[in-house]
Amino acid sequence: MYMRGAFFVLFCLAATAAASAAGLGGEVSGFLSPDGFAQSFYLSFDHQLDSTDLRLGVVGEYGSEGAFQLSPRWQLELGDLGPFLLRAGRDVDHYTSSDLFRLISKNNRSPASSFLTLESPQASFGFLQAVPLRSGDPVSALFAEALLEAGPLGFRGLHLQFAGGGQGGTAAVLQAEAALGPWAAAAAAGWVQEGTLASRGTVVVLERSGSGLQGSFTWQSIEPGFASLLAKSNRYPPGRRGWELELKLPLGALEGEVDLRRQGNLAGTRSYNRLAFTCRAGENFSVQWRLEPTRALVLRYSGEGLLWQVDAVNLVVRHDRETEAGSWSWRADAKRRIARLEVQLDRTLKWRLVAKYDFLLHRAHTYLRVRWERAKQYVQLELGEYDGGNLTASFGQPAQLKLSWGWQF
Repeated sequence: MYMRGAFFVLFCLAATAAASAAGLGGEVSGFLSPDGFAQSFYLSFDHQLDSTDLRLGVVGEYGSEGAFQLSPRWQLELGDLGPFLLRAGRDVDHYTSSDLFRLISKNNRSPASSFLTLESPQASFGFLQAVPLRSGDPVSALFAEALLEAGPLGFRGLHLQFAGGGQGGTAAVLQAEAALGPWAAAAAAGWVQEGTLASRGTVVVLERSGSGLQGSFTWQSIEPGFASLLAKSNRYPPGRRGWELELKLPLGALEGEVDLRRQGNLAGTRSYNRLAFTCRAGENFSVQWRLEPTRALVLRYSGEGLLWQVDAVNLVVRHDRETEAGSWSWRADAKRRIARLEVQLDRTLKWRLVAKYDFLLHRAHTYLRVRWERAKQYVQLELGEYDGGNLTASFGQPAQLKLSWGWQF
């Protein structure tokens, strides 16, 4: 109830200000297929006045899977508050924490998510509502993040409390940072407490940038229950301990790269090792010799509108070519005995055709897309499922028609 009242007050403050700049826009999109249909629209109004930025919008959706739904989408930013920026919104990007673990990520949201934050370079405070937890259940959360700087040193702290969906707990991160010339280092220790379960994570990062030798060294020890709670993914995978070293070294006209990782689970029963050496000659040619986790010897040449790539160990070949009329791509995997051809033509109508065949299992897959677009409008007809360039994907999928459209204004 308190948050709804706070959001209403913020709306009134911005709505009563005279507009110095305003804009009305929107988007309509939808699709129709044998599996059903869906139609959505988004209307927005932007209002700017000095240090105030207000964006009001409404999203409507309906289709064969449910009744018509209407939900608000809005964002407000208020400056002129000393070093602070006041932000609030619903169904828009909210806040990303600056800790190494990235416990909070702004794009982890749902149409029902809302937020209120007070942000500055040294301290930020906020309230998040209906934000998905890693389990997918919506929770409410309070957070505070602060940074104390002393010359080249920095000390950062983050505290997070969350509850909802029968779940609740706290999380905290203490982090130290330092920078000196081309060198930068950071170390972070984090804790997550959910009920009676407590988990910890520790990360140390050392980086070197600039001319000459470049690279990074990372050591991590992350318990299985420690995760980036309010983010879509974990920056450091839970249940792993070990280190990774990445180096780049100029060698005259060449550049050498080393990627060495020695990681395993905490029980010591599984490894996630990696070892790869790469040599680059200018911007066009490179050779990579990978020994772990799988063996490969990849030769790659790229030029203007041209790509050749050969894996001499796994017997995989790729060739891409761009022309004035469009582009085409050909791939073949001799061990799996799969060949794939993709052709794109860019004319009044934009065509994309994919055809591939598995000679070992005697199966085929095709995909066709025809697209008309002009300015901010498009109509698109598809037959089959696009495989995303994956040689083994989409075999056995039914070749269904799908019509889709979109319009921005």
